[in-house]
Amino acid sequence: MNRVPFLFPLFACAAVSAQAPAIPAKAPVTVVAAPLVGKPAAPRPIDLCICLDISGSMDGLINAARQNLWSVVNELATLQPTPTLRVALLTFGCDAHDAQKGWVKVETGFTTDLDTVSQKLFALATNGGNEYVGRVVQTALAELEWSQQGEGLQLLFVCGNESAQQDKEVDNAVVCKAAIGKGIVVNSIYCGADTDAIATAWRDVARLADGQYAAIEKDTAVVITTPFDAQLAELSTALNTTYVAYGAQRDMWVGNQVAQDGNASTLNPAAAAQRCQTKASGLYSNAHWDLVDASDDAKFKLEEVKKEDLPEALRALSLADLRTHVAAQRAKRKELQAKVAEVGKQRDAFVLAEQKKLGAARDTQFEKVVLEAVRQQAAARGFTRKAEPAAERDPRFVPIVEEAAKQYRSFVRVTGGPRQAPTDCRIRPPFVRLSEAEKEHGQKLYLLYARQAEGLEYVTKGEPAKLGQTLVKESWTCVDGEPTGPTEASARHFGPLVLHEGVRTCHAGDFHGLFVMHKLDPATEGTDQGWIYGTVDRTGTVTAAGRIGSCMKCHQDTAEDRRFGLR
Repeated sequence: MNRVPFLFPLFACAAVSAQAPAIPAKAPVTVVAAPLVGKPAAPRPIDLCICLDISGSMDGLINAARQNLWSVVNELATLQPTPTLRVALLTFGCDAHDAQKGWVKVETGFTTDLDTVSQKLFALATNGGNEYVGRVVQTALAELEWSQQGEGLQLLFVCGNESAQQDKEVDNAVVCKAAIGKGIVVNSIYCGADTDAIATAWRDVARLADGQYAAIEKDTAVVITTPFDAQLAELSTALNTTYVAYGAQRDMWVGNQVAQDGNASTLNPAAAAQRCQTKASGLYSNAHWDLVDASDDAKFKLEEVKKEDLPEALRALSLADLRTHVAAQRAKRKELQAKVAEVGKQRDAFVLAEQKKLGAARDTQFEKVVLEAVRQQAAARGFTRKAEPAAERDPRFVPIVEEAAKQYRSFVRVTGGPRQAPTDCRIRPPFVRLSEAEKEHGQKLYLLYARQAEGLEYVTKGEPAKLGQTLVKESWTCVDGEPTGPTEASARHFGPLVLHEGVRTCHAGDFHGLFVMHKLDPATEGTDQGWIYGTVDRTGTVTAAGRIGSCMKCHQDTAEDRRFGLR
C-alpha cells in the first residue's frame, strides 16, 4: 500500500464511544471544489520529439512506444503550470525511406493531435537499414518547427540498437551541441546491454546535449493490468459521445478517434486505460474538429461555422440551440472526466504499488527511463508536479477514519500487552512487530490495535469480521540497534519499542502514521465488500479513505475476510 510520510502529534487518549458512525448503504458523495487562489499561470509549451529506429529487429521498441505514449502524456498532464503539448514522430533505419535523407522520415511534425501520433505509431513496420543517429537528430532540428518560447521545454528522444556512429556525414558531437544551443535536450535510449562496447557512443549523444542516457531491454515489457481498467475502457467509449464534430473531414477525425481506441485495446487493457486517462486530461485537445474543444478558445466564433460543416442532425438548429447543445455536451464531458479522474487515481495507486514490487526489474523498461527523464528535465525548466493523491479520499468515510485515529488507544493491542491505561507507564513496554510488506511499507515497526478482539485474537478462523470491527496499525520508522536515547516512540509508550529478531536488533524511532481498516455493511457503495481503508499523517490529517487500490490488491489475497493474522 502507498504510504504518505507520517509524523503524528503526541495526543492524549480521550474516552470515546466504541462504535464508529454508520454509513448508509448508498450515501451520496458530495465533493466541494476548492476556490481558485490567484490567477492561474499561463500555459507553457512542451515539444516532445520521438525518434525511433525501425530497422528489422526493432518491433519490441515500436510496441513499447505504442504502449507508453499515453502514460508519458499522462505524466506531462501532472505538470504545473499546465503545459500545451505537441508531439512529433520521426523514424530512421528503414530501407524504404529516402537514402538522400539518410533513411530518415518525418512521420508527423509537431501536432497537438495525439490521435494522429497514435495512428502513425500503429502504422509503422520494421524494415532493415542503416541507422544514422546523427542524421535523425539533424533532421529534427532542421525540419520541425520547435517552440520559440524561452520558458518552454523541448525534448528529443532518440532510440536504437545499433552503433550510434554509423553516419559518416553528420558528426554526433556537432549536431548535439547545436541542439542544446537551441535549448533542445537530447536523450538517448540504447536498446541493449549497458556493458556493450557500442553503448558508449549512445551515452555520449545524451552527454553532449545535456540529456539522459539509458540502456533498456527492448523486447521485455512489463504491463500492469488493474481491477479498474475495464471501467476506464467503458468511460473512454462514453467520452466519445460528447464530441460535436465539424468540418469537411469530420467523419475521418471521428473514425480515427475510435480507431485509436481500438489500437490501444488490441495491445492490452492497460494501454486502453491509460489512453482513457489521457482523453480526460487537458492535453487531449481536438479543437480542429470538435466544437466543444474549439469553443474553449475565446477567439473561436461558433456563428462562423458553416451549416454544411455540421452533422446533418444539427444543421437545422438555430445558433442559440447549437450553443445550448455544445454547452450540454461540455457539461456531460466534464462529468465523465471527473469520473475518469476518480477511477484513475485508484488505478494509479494500484500501479504504483505493483511497480514498487518490481524493484530493479523495472529499471530497464522504456516507460521508466522516459518518465524519469521527463520529470527531471521538466523540473529543471521550472515545472512542478501537481500533488499526487496516494489513494482515494471518499468524504463519506473520512469521519470514520478520523474517529478511529482518536479511539484506537482504547482498543485491544493485539501485538501484545494489555489495553492502554494510566498504569502503562509502570509496566513492560508492548511487543512491536516488523512489517513483512517490505516494499510497500518500507519495513516499518508497528503495533496493531483492534476493536472487537477476544483476548489478543482479532480473527476467528473461517468467520467474517463483525460489522464495526476496526483495525488500526500504528507504525514507526525502523532504526537498527538498541536506542541510545529517548525517541518519539519511547515518549509515547513510556519506554523503548525494541525488536529482537534472530541476530538483528532494531527499535522504533519517529512515528510514521496510522493505517485503518473498518468493516461496514458489505452493501455499502464504494467499499471493498464492506471494508474501507484509510491513512492518517502525523498532523492528524486523513490522507486516504475508502477503496484504495493498492490496499485492495494486498488484502484481497487474504483468507480471513480481508484480514491478515499476526505472522
